Amino acid sequence: METNNENPTPQTASDYDQQASPQIQDIENIEIITEPLNFSLIVSALLKRPLDLLATMEENHSLPWKPLMALSTLCLLIFGLVVGAFSGGTQFWAAPLKIVLGLGFGALICLPSLYIFSCLSGIRANFQTILGLLLCAIALLSLLLTGFAPVAWLFSTSSDSIAFFGFLCLALWLICLSFSFKLITKAALHLGIKSTHHLKVWMIVFTLVTLQLPTTLRPIIGNSDDLFHFNEKKFFIHHWLEQLNPS
Repeated sequence: METNNENPTPQTASDYDQQASPQIQDIENIEIITEPLNFSLIVSALLKRPLDLLATMEENHSLPWKPLMALSTLCLLIFGLVVGAFSGGTQFWAAPLKIVLGLGFGALICLPSLYIFSCLSGIRANFQTILGLLLCAIALLSLLLTGFAPVAWLFSTSSDSIAFFGFLCLALWLICLSFSFKLITKAALHLGIKSTHHLKVWMIVFTLVTLQLPTTLRPIIGNSDDLFHFNEKKFFIHHWLEQLNPS
């Protein structure tokens, strides 16, 4: 009976670093973008080939955070302006400002948990990779909201039902949010995720955070004597029920 006396080749530190690098796994149809990642190219890449954008960021070891944040801010301001048109007055500037600040704050406080849950899921990624993934997801969410802005504008100018318009904005928000979650899931799979359970928990937490923040920063839809209601704490479901059944 023959035995194999060959000893396995020991791994060096460079081999380990290469395995632990956060590069996206090689799969078909993913290409590195050779052009500079400017504003217009990022818009096109997010809509047509978001995984190529993430792979390019990994290949170049760079994070185009300025154009990503500028794109998200501009799109959220446009959508917020449409939401503010429902009530007019101070809401023309207050609603866009609250939406931008609210989503930005929500993403900031959820970023650490996204990194932790990503590591628990088996993703070999550094903090910059997770930050870039979150920025791309927020930018895609903002772009999709801008695409639905004409629909929201039609009902904001032709309907006076705050309950219906609020439901419409909520539905549009959840639809766009689902696409950004899909991007995060696909990117995680290509980054070598072992299980999506941790990411699904994070997605639920992020959804709850983004639903609670509009209630904390209310009013966003409708008018009020006060610009903020920080002294009155309410859960978002309780606030919605009050709007549906005013007494």
